[in-house]
Amino acid sequence: MELIINFDNIKDSSKREWLLHTLKLMGIGYKAKEIPQTLEEYNKDLETGNDEIEQGHFITAGDLKKQAENGDCLE
Repeated sequence: MELIINFDNIKDSSKREWLLHTLKLMGIGYKAKEIPQTLEEYNKDLETGNDEIEQGHFITAGDLKKQAENGDCLE
């Protein structure tokens, strides 16, 4: 699943650039326009997410908070 971002609402260009850089650095996909997701895309996203969880590729909210407080980089 990708984020849908309305860049028109971000008036400060430095904030917009920071957001784009952060999303790219973290490997988070996004779309600049809202395009309805098909049922096939939705189901594929669910399957992909479940596969990642089953393989242990996730982080708990508590662990993420600890990393943020310590300034640790995300893997």
